Amino acid sequence: MKRIILLVSIVFSIASCRDFLKEEMVATITQEYFKTEQGLDQLIVNSYNALRFKYGWQDGLYNFESGHDIGTTGTTAHNTYNISNWRGAGATMYINDLFGVYSSSQMIGGYPGINDCNYAIEAIRNGAALGKYAADPQYAATRLSEVLFNRAWWYYMFTTQLGDVYVSLKSNNSVPENYNYVKSSSQEIYSLMIGDLRYAFDNLPTSATDKGRHTKYTAAHFLAKLYLQRAQGAQFENSSEKHLKMLFKGNVSTDLDSALYFANQVIAGPFTLEPNYWSLFDVKLGNYANENSNEIIMAAGYGSVDGNNGRYGMRSQGYFTATYVNTAWGLPDRTWTYGSNNTGFRPSDFGYDVFTDKIADSRFEKSFRVEYDAIRMSGTATGSTEVAFGSYEASNSANATTVWTEEKAKYFNDNILPGYKRPSWEGRTAVAKDHKTGTGDIGLCFVENTKATAIKLKDAEAQPYSGLWIRWIYDEDENKYYYRPSPISTTAASGGGYIAAGGTVDFTGLEKPSNTLPCSKKHIDPNRAPNTNAEYGTRNVTMFRLAETYLIRAEVYGRKGQWAEAINDINVLRRRAAYKAGEVRAEVIARLYPGSENLTAAERTYPYTVATDKTNDMLVDATYWDGASAKSAAEQYPTENTTGINDNLYRFINFIQNEYAREMNSEYTYIEVIHHAGTQADRIRRHQQMAAPSTYTYWDVSDNALANGQGQTGKGKGDFANYHTFRPFPQTFLDMLTDENNVLLDDAAKAAYQNPGYN
Repeated sequence: MKRIILLVSIVFSIASCRDFLKEEMVATITQEYFKTEQGLDQLIVNSYNALRFKYGWQDGLYNFESGHDIGTTGTTAHNTYNISNWRGAGATMYINDLFGVYSSSQMIGGYPGINDCNYAIEAIRNGAALGKYAADPQYAATRLSEVLFNRAWWYYMFTTQLGDVYVSLKSNNSVPENYNYVKSSSQEIYSLMIGDLRYAFDNLPTSATDKGRHTKYTAAHFLAKLYLQRAQGAQFENSSEKHLKMLFKGNVSTDLDSALYFANQVIAGPFTLEPNYWSLFDVKLGNYANENSNEIIMAAGYGSVDGNNGRYGMRSQGYFTATYVNTAWGLPDRTWTYGSNNTGFRPSDFGYDVFTDKIADSRFEKSFRVEYDAIRMSGTATGSTEVAFGSYEASNSANATTVWTEEKAKYFNDNILPGYKRPSWEGRTAVAKDHKTGTGDIGLCFVENTKATAIKLKDAEAQPYSGLWIRWIYDEDENKYYYRPSPISTTAASGGGYIAAGGTVDFTGLEKPSNTLPCSKKHIDPNRAPNTNAEYGTRNVTMFRLAETYLIRAEVYGRKGQWAEAINDINVLRRRAAYKAGEVRAEVIARLYPGSENLTAAERTYPYTVATDKTNDMLVDATYWDGASAKSAAEQYPTENTTGINDNLYRFINFIQNEYAREMNSEYTYIEVIHHAGTQADRIRRHQQMAAPSTYTYWDVSDNALANGQGQTGKGKGDFANYHTFRPFPQTFLDMLTDENNVLLDDAAKAAYQNPGYN
C-alpha cells in the first residue's frame, strides 16, 4: 500500500514579506548547511511560513472561516454539515493539507513545518549551531524563541481543529521506522506550548529590528490566549458532553491570573488602538501604510511580487470579495477599488445582525461593502485608473443599467426626489426608459434589515439605484413579506422590479449561495498583480492586534467577577467603533437602513455627514447580558446552554463573542474564540440557519419560500451535531498509521483513533 509520508527531510522554501523575509536561492543544500549561521538563519525565517497557512489557499479558509455562526461558504453541502463533506474523506474538509502535502517539489503544511522547526531547535539546543549561534548566547536564545513560537503556532492550529493530536519533538530526515503516531492529549500540548512561549517571552526583544519578527509582546499575547483557553476548558473535565470534555486542557488555578498578567504586558506596551477602525484595513494603490499600524502586534507577512509569496500566494483578497461585475449595475469591469474574484465566503444573516445598531456602530460599514459607485477601468485590465461611468440617458449605448418604468419614475419623482441631493443626480426627474444610473451615481447597494423593518415594495423599486438587494421587502398590496427577493431582468418592462409574471418572487441566499450579499472589504487589495482579474494578493494579514488583547482581558475580568474592569475594556473598543461627528455614512445606510429614520434631516441628506457623536449609544453596561433588557434580547444569546456555565456569565461570554464578531469578522480568529469557550455548538444552532437542524425555528417566515422547503421557511436547514465542533482526521492519514511493529492499523483501531462522531 502506498503511504503518505508526512514527516520528511527539511524543506528549503524561504518565506518573504516587505519587511524582512527575503528569498535567497542556494544551489546545493545539505543538512549540515542548516547548522551554519546563514543556513540556520534562513531555516528560521522559513519557519515563519507557519503564520501563512491560514491565508494562502482554501485549506486555512475552510478550517478557520467555516464551522461558525457568522459566515457561510459557497457550498451548500458544507454549510449544512452534510456527511459528504463533514467526514474524514469529505470533499471540502481541507484538513488534509494542514497535516502536509507534497506540491511543486516541496513538502508544505503542518508536520513538514514542525519538522523544520525541530531541526532548528535541536541545532541550537544541542550546541551544533555555528557562527553567532555559538558565540552569542542571547542571539541563539532569540532565534530559538522565534522557532519555538512558530512550532507552537502549528500545534495550536492542530489542536484547535482536532483536539488530541500526534506531537513530534524530534526532526526526521528519512522515512520513519513506523507510523505509530500516538496522540498527545490537549493538556500535554497546552503545557508544551505554554512552556515554550514562556521561554520566548523571557528571551525575545521588546521590539524587532526587522518588522514581522516575533517580539516579547507577540509571545505575551499568545500566552494570554492560551492561558484563557485552558481556564475555559477546565470546567469541562468531567462533562458528559464529549465535545466539551475534549476541550479540557488542564486545571491550573492560576490560569486566569496568568492570562491577565500577559494581557497587561501587551496593553501596557507600545501599542495603541487606531482612532478610526477603517485605518486598519485601508490600503491604496501603491501604499501599504496600514501595515505599520501601531495596533498590530503580529502579522503574516507577504511580498508585493507573487513569486515571493510561497506556493499558493496570498489569496484572502479573493476569498471574501464578491464578483460584482455586471453592466446592469454600472460595473462593467473589475476595479482596483472593489476587489477581485470570489470563492463564495459570505456572512450569515447573523453575521450582519450581530451589529445591533448599524446607525451607531461604524464597524458594520467599515467591515462590509454596502454600496458601489458606477465605475469602469480605463483601457486594459492592467490599467490603474478608474474612470466615470457613462451618462444616464436612454440614448447612451455605453450604458446598460436598469431603466425607469413610468410607474416607478412617478413614485420616485413624487416621494424620493424632493429629498435626494446627490450632486451627480443634478436634481433630475426620472423619465421612463432613461437609465437609472449615470456618472457618479450609485450602481449597486445592499440593505440588511429584518422582517420587522422591511422596506415597502414601492419604495424599494423606485430607489435611484440599478441594483438594490434587500433582505426583507413588504408588499402592501398583497400583504406579503419577501426574503432576499431577486430583482428580475433590467428591461424597460420590469424597471428592476422584484415580481415576475404570475406574481413569482425568487430569492437568493440560504440554499442559493450568491454574490448578492455585502462582502467583507477588509482584504481588498488594489496592489494585486498582474491585473484587476488577479487572485493573488500582496497584503500582510494581521494575526494579533491590540483590540483582541482587550477582549481577552475583558473576558478574564468577567470570569473573575471584576465587572467594572470588564465593562471598561469592552467600552474602549466600542468608543472607537462609534460614528464620530464629521464622519460620513454610506448613502444607503443613512437613507434606508433601520434606524436611519431617527437621524436628523441633514444627516439623511448628501453628503450624509454625522452630526451627532454616537459614542454614548455604543457604551455598554451589565444590562447587555442580564437576560431581561431589550439590549440583552437584541444580542440573540443562545437559548440552549450545553456548557453548564452560570446564565449571567454565559450571556456575558456570548456578549464577548458577539463583540469579536463585530470587531474581528473575516479575520480568521473568531472560530477559535467560540470553539475553545465551548459555545460553538450552541451558537451555531441558534444563529446559523443553514447549519441548524429543522427542529430549530428561530427565523421569520417569508412568503417567497418554495413548496420544496427551500427559502425562508423559518426552520433550520442543516444537520449540525456537537461532534462537528472538532474536525475529523483525514482518512488518508488514518490509512497510513501503524502500530509500533509497523503493522497497519485495522478498522477498529482506526475508528478508535478518529474523533468521536465521524466513525
